[in-house]
Amino acid sequence: MRNTIIFLFLIISYGVKSQDLPTKPQNGFAFPIGSKFTIKLYPTDSNNFDYSIIKYEQFEEIIDTWENDALFNENGEDGTIEFYFCLGTNGETEEEREENMKVLLLMKNRSKYSLNYNSEILRQEEGEFEMTSNVGTHPGVKGIEMWPFMIYQIGLNSFIKMD
Repeated sequence: MRNTIIFLFLIISYGVKSQDLPTKPQNGFAFPIGSKFTIKLYPTDSNNFDYSIIKYEQFEEIIDTWENDALFNENGEDGTIEFYFCLGTNGETEEEREENMKVLLLMKNRSKYSLNYNSEILRQEEGEFEMTSNVGTHPGVKGIEMWPFMIYQIGLNSFIKMD
């Protein structure tokens, strides 16, 4: 199982097409599994934001689900959110680590806003995106979303200030 996940992870990561950065601000983008990226928020009115991708790179590590604070630098650019969309696990033995494998979306909000956003996941390579829930993101806080099944891409859109 783990070898299959790693193989799929590598295929998708190598399939990423590079684009010029920063991107033009838009309402949303989709990212493949195995991505590390930073977005910069651009207000479109008093509550809503578009964003631009200002940094993007492949990220092929399988991280510890719970001990991952070191991934984020202490200081980052104001008005941005950093993300890792990758595989994570925990456990003492290889069997435990394989059994505990999850897809993770980690984020560090470096903006001054608590934000809600829509997240859509692609669970089959040739499938369609489906909405999934999330807890939003808060200023200065590292957040984590996780799923116990394979996700090939995640779309993030419609960032809006929380009430």
